Amino acid sequence: MANIIDMDQVRTKKRMLQFARPKGIEYEIYLTVVKYVDKHARPDSTKETIMTTSSDLAKVYNGDRKLFKASYYELLSYWKIALLDEEFPTDKEFEQFPKLGDLCSFIDRKVQQDKYTS
Repeated sequence: MANIIDMDQVRTKKRMLQFARPKGIEYEIYLTVVKYVDKHARPDSTKETIMTTSSDLAKVYNGDRKLFKASYYELLSYWKIALLDEEFPTDKEFEQFPKLGDLCSFIDRKVQQDKYTS
């Protein structure tokens, strides 16, 4: 059976590598988190607002955990991160990741962990 390729993700990776690679992995992580959070956020919550690491994710998603999970799973896929069951924030997404920076730190930690364990 053939693998399905997510062309949006391929284009995103290509763009992120062009812009972020010279500035480091942390910058690339931040840009991808902002991209996928913005993609799934409520339209009225991000208008005229610049997302920073201190942006409140519960407000960005208007408390909608399904929208957060959509961003979360796309980020895990983008970074090829495998999670253990106990690492998944079931019904505690906004407690585990209150700010955008918390999500960035989590992704960074997992990427660094995978780099040294693979």
